[in-house]
Amino acid sequence: MEITFHFGAAGHPVSRILHAVYGSHYGVALAAARTWHQRMIASARNGTPPGGQFVIEVKNDAVVRTDLIFDAYYFRQHQEPDDSSWLCQFQSFPLAIPETVKQIVTEALRHTLVDVGFLIPRAEWEERYPEQAEMLRQFRQAMHDRFGPRDDQGKDMP
Repeated sequence: MEITFHFGAAGHPVSRILHAVYGSHYGVALAAARTWHQRMIASARNGTPPGGQFVIEVKNDAVVRTDLIFDAYYFRQHQEPDDSSWLCQFQSFPLAIPETVKQIVTEALRHTLVDVGFLIPRAEWEERYPEQAEMLRQFRQAMHDRFGPRDDQGKDMP
């Protein structure tokens, strides 16, 4: 199976939602992602760059190629922990996608975001951003008190 996915930011730069599937047409997906990104830049009103676009081609359960289109310089100043969950959101897409492919795509995005310096190890994130880490700890405690233990091994949700 050969399939190309196009993801875009889902309201927060650490989370991507599946916009389209292009079969073996990587060039079309990449052109769409670049156009989408440029339109997001043009429509930005608050000076914050858009969260970006991610295009990935998977063939026979292996990553063939990827492109990440986003302002890495800006987002390295607003890092997130590398164990964040929900990097790739597939749930609203109308076609069934095998779980193995979802995992391959998610891990490829995670590695790409680590490579550009946006995602960093949790311990480093907690040291660099102690106020955010404390807010997250308090949020988790409140959720635990209200709903009980989580089933995602404590990873962040967007």
